[in-house]
Amino acid sequence: MSPTKPKAPACTAPILLLLCLTALAAALPGCGYGLTPSPYRLRIPEGGLSLFVPVAENQSRYGSLGPELTRGVIEKLSGTPGLRFGSEGSEATLKLSIVSVVLGSGSWEVIPANTSDVPEASSSRTVSASVEAVLTRKNPEVGMPESKRRLFSSTRTFVVSNIQGQVEMQEAQALSRVMDDISQKIAMIMFTEF
Repeated sequence: MSPTKPKAPACTAPILLLLCLTALAAALPGCGYGLTPSPYRLRIPEGGLSLFVPVAENQSRYGSLGPELTRGVIEKLSGTPGLRFGSEGSEATLKLSIVSVVLGSGSWEVIPANTSDVPEASSSRTVSASVEAVLTRKNPEVGMPESKRRLFSSTRTFVVSNIQGQVEMQEAQALSRVMDDISQKIAMIMFTEF
């Protein structure tokens, strides 16, 4: 005769989790906000929100970064349920301003006895950028606009060779990645406390 094993008690954790989620879902409609499937967990008011994003003001000497940043932010926010992009007069406006772009120059290091495909000289450089974002929306409770202002920055280090055409290409790629990083930060942070 083999001994019978006692059955393990049923796990109640999944049941408790399900009850908590149900309670949260029931409470959300009363607070004026709903959950969205956005990867950034954006808080968009019930009924949606129209947003105007003018082309970013560029205070740096790199002329093409304003449209690039604006396009990046819109792409990151696109697909958010309830968020519509509009023109002036929309319920909310997101103004972007590129405050600074700094390209740090590096020193060249000559590589002795070069026996590989490594360039004869190399250097690391740094690209840094700062962007001010101001989100203004009409507050329906008080009838006055309210604003939230944040400063975002990003830095990227890259290695360059002594071929001039490659340096310019690598700088452009580093600037593009910095703008993409700032776009993502703006999309993630500006609407989470909204």
